[in-house]
Amino acid sequence: MVDNSNPMTPTDPGWFAKSIEAIKDVPAWMLTGVAIATDLLVFVPALSRELSPETKPWLFISAVLFNALAVSKWISVGVTAWRASKAAAKAKKTFHMSPVTQNCFWSVTKQPDDSMVTQITADLLVKNQSAASIGLIGVRLIKPRIKGDVVTEHILVRGERRHEYGSVFASGHRIPAGAALPAHATIFIRGVPTADENEPMTVTWGIKDDDGNEQRLVTICRGLPAPNPIENRSLPEPLYAITDPVEKEVVSVLQSELGRYDKAGRGSGGLGSIHIVYRGFPMIGMGTEMWRPNSPVNQEIADDPEAAELRSDNLAVLVAYHERLQSYRDRERFATALLERLHPDRGYLRVSYFTVCVLWKIGEFNAALGQAQSSLPQAEIKDFGLSNVLMMLNGLLRYRHPDFTPHMLDQIERFVHGLNEHPFQIPQKIAAIRATRLAV
Repeated sequence: MVDNSNPMTPTDPGWFAKSIEAIKDVPAWMLTGVAIATDLLVFVPALSRELSPETKPWLFISAVLFNALAVSKWISVGVTAWRASKAAAKAKKTFHMSPVTQNCFWSVTKQPDDSMVTQITADLLVKNQSAASIGLIGVRLIKPRIKGDVVTEHILVRGERRHEYGSVFASGHRIPAGAALPAHATIFIRGVPTADENEPMTVTWGIKDDDGNEQRLVTICRGLPAPNPIENRSLPEPLYAITDPVEKEVVSVLQSELGRYDKAGRGSGGLGSIHIVYRGFPMIGMGTEMWRPNSPVNQEIADDPEAAELRSDNLAVLVAYHERLQSYRDRERFATALLERLHPDRGYLRVSYFTVCVLWKIGEFNAALGQAQSSLPQAEIKDFGLSNVLMMLNGLLRYRHPDFTPHMLDQIERFVHGLNEHPFQIPQKIAAIRATRLAV
């Protein structure tokens, strides 16, 4: 007769499962303690020799069992902790970043004090995944490790309704819940990485929001050649040798612009002293070309060009000097001095943008474009003479398009047509300008 009074008899199909459940509730430290005790009894000779031969096999089996249970328990504890940490990290991910690959680069520049500074820059699209607005407040370099002091590090976000970039501290630029906005991250370190110059470098960024949550991003940054300024180039011509007083004044400002470009040139996105101030925010050169994806809004040109101002102290000085010239002959010598130096052999190639801009301001736009088209070398990537002219025109068309007459737009189209140079977004901007003017 079978006794059914004991629910844990082997004839009960649930006894094994109930045993496993009971073991699962035993703390890991307790299982570890029992495993260590059985190991001591079995493997320490001073203790095992006191055991009877009948007991040793059972203790050995117990040692193996409790060791396996202890290891399994600690694995379970580790997996649980890992899952909890992953869940916590996922819960803290308030934003997601996507790099704009073609706008990620690095370069090394020699400073006037002979130190070397590494610049790493990346353009990003940042999407706010939280239910509240966020502000990006910090950026740091995680990899590669570069020995040296951090000169500066910042992240700028484009305004939600404005095209200028700014920080959450100075400009109050925050990313609304569910929105995605372009951002620009930059780090300067007084040191040199181990990567070969001009070669791509894998960079790991750490970017933090104003709640202290940091996200990591890996980008492939293109290596750029070091900017030319550091070479301490000699000036193209001595001023004392120029006898014409008008020409001497013009050349003195051109040489001043050379020094400005050497400090804020193509490597940093600048154009010497020339830059746009948009809604009170001074940009680097002509700003960064960015678009909001999947938006039907016209993003080629600024819808409030009156809020944009072209600034350059060197430009203002030359234009004011030109206005003070009384005779037609003096003004002709002024324009000729500029046009003659819009040539690769005169030493002012890298400031061709400035020469064209001055000629535009004094009413010699057609002559400037004609000279640039016939004299400036195409696809030249040392001084970027012609490319800088195109970059400047692209920025002016975006922010100061009312300054260009329909005839000037025709001249620019004729200028870029057939060039072996990247025209930036000039054709698209001209089309957008013409379409906008039709609506008035």
